[in-house]
Amino acid sequence: MVDKVVSLTPDQTVEEAMHVLETRQIRTAPVLDENNILLGMFGFETLLKEMLPVSVRMPSGLQRLGFVRGAKPDIARRLRKMKAQKLTDAMNRDPIVLSPDLSVWEGIRKLAKHGSPLPVVEHGTNRFLGIVTEQSAIAELERDEYASR
Repeated sequence: MVDKVVSLTPDQTVEEAMHVLETRQIRTAPVLDENNILLGMFGFETLLKEMLPVSVRMPSGLQRLGFVRGAKPDIARRLRKMKAQKLTDAMNRDPIVLSPDLSVWEGIRKLAKHGSPLPVVEHGTNRFLGIVTEQSAIAELERDEYASR
């Protein structure tokens, strides 16, 4: 688990959060309140999903998108409007989370299924403890290998 992470606050705008992500060269960050409680996750993937039409985002949605070629200006306008919104309006409020007592293998399974980063939160309080990424999971496996020698 990585416990020193870049985080965002709910009062930041989408544009401010985008700037933080771009500057720090990360794709997703936790949104935390003043008590370090996880409110959600925000990243470029979340933003992209919010900008696209619902028919494109649906699991059984459209397979061919040729008709959307003319939709680019509409999506650009949607992005411009979203940039002024607070993160609470654009973040993923229900991210997949891990508990600190989860086994490494179960964490890896969730990473493979849901992608990364995955926040680690204290059960019951939702207090943010850190994130797990593919890189941190592989580093943990390497530590285990060296320790078993």
